[in-house]
Amino acid sequence: MSVHQISEPLALSDRRTAMPPSSSSPSVAAGYRPRARSRIGALIGLATAVLVLAGCDLLWSGTPTANDPVVRPSELTDADGRPCPLELPIGDDPSGHGFGAMEVAGEGPTLLVAIEAWVCRYNTFDVGATADGGAIYGWRRAGRPERVAAADLTDLRDALDDLAPADRSDGCNADLGPRWMVVYSHDGDLTGVVVDDYGCHDVRLTDNPTTTPPGAANQDGMVGGVLDGGAAILEALGVGRSN
Repeated sequence: MSVHQISEPLALSDRRTAMPPSSSSPSVAAGYRPRARSRIGALIGLATAVLVLAGCDLLWSGTPTANDPVVRPSELTDADGRPCPLELPIGDDPSGHGFGAMEVAGEGPTLLVAIEAWVCRYNTFDVGATADGGAIYGWRRAGRPERVAAADLTDLRDALDDLAPADRSDGCNADLGPRWMVVYSHDGDLTGVVVDDYGCHDVRLTDNPTTTPPGAANQDGMVGGVLDGGAAILEALGVGRSN
């Protein structure tokens, strides 16, 4: 099993199903296992993965994309080599329940290529109540980050390439579960990709996982708001309740 963890090793569960948000299991990515698969043209994909699309409207798509990203190589060092914070910052929270940004992104992101990556699971915890008695949630990391196996990076890159502004025409399930954050490094620049493991599997990006709330845009290449494509990211890594 090609999993390398931060700090001391943890025993991984053989289960591939994420536990409900009330679980206190110490295993960060209960169910993350490398998903090595053979692909025709994989070597070609790896060789071309270093190309980053220019910030412009794609000729084959009506969706505009963000400007070219800028590399900030000190972010992994500034985080002391810890890619995932203990709790997710929330930022603007229009729902009032701790879910963070809710508006649909106005354009697609232009992301740096993932050179190495980690996956972290976040469970809900109660931080308060609204005036009408509703719950206000925070999101706390379960266990330690786990490094994404090199064999899974191609599938992850493909899933990230397909992120697009959310389409809510079909509605979403009214359920709740954990969140997963993929944090990847490109020459020391960190990007966080937070995926809801419930509802429409919304994706929110953060240019710096330790300081920038998911769904905020503080760096070129990032977009604010909510994106579609979360289910494909979870599938690429073999995590989440449907895996």
